[in-house]
Amino acid sequence: MNADQIHMLTKNALRGDIKSLEALFDFLEKFNAPISKFAMYSILYQVIMNNFLNLGKYCEECGGKCCKIGLPVPVYHFDYKELKARLSKDELKNLRKHNGFYTLSRPCPFQDSWKCKIHEFKPYACMSYPFATEDEQKDIMERYKDGIPDFKVPDFCIAGKKVKEFMDEIVNKLRVKLGRDPTPREILNEVLTKF
Repeated sequence: MNADQIHMLTKNALRGDIKSLEALFDFLEKFNAPISKFAMYSILYQVIMNNFLNLGKYCEECGGKCCKIGLPVPVYHFDYKELKARLSKDELKNLRKHNGFYTLSRPCPFQDSWKCKIHEFKPYACMSYPFATEDEQKDIMERYKDGIPDFKVPDFCIAGKKVKEFMDEIVNKLRVKLGRDPTPREILNEVLTKF
């Protein structure tokens, strides 16, 4: 599998395609390395945030700060193709090209109050926030050896904190049942039984 295929598989998983998530897990498990395991947990947490919990009221309460502050958002070429197909030429002018790839500045020009005007086709990096983004998780990623990562959630991200609470409850239940930390697949199966 090449990098583009992995990115698209991940993007599809982040959109809630469980078959893509399982295929991504199959791919990552082959490496049997801490970073692969970390990636599985982080993507799983993000999939739960993006698709399983109704978090809009928390994003509204925070005001969508993740779209207002921070470094420019990378827009990969597969994101750009999708944006180009769905946005007008004027709207595409909001993307900036740097060193061969596009970025979307913050505050995001596609934010309307706390809502995302391009939510259905927003860039991969936006779909990854905060659990599967290197910006937020870099320190934890570098120290990770094994077990469930203690993901960092920005203080303003109420929705991310709610996801962490939800996942902590599931993880703790499975720890009691299994006598060990659950694997990403075991957590996924438990979540799927709830929904």
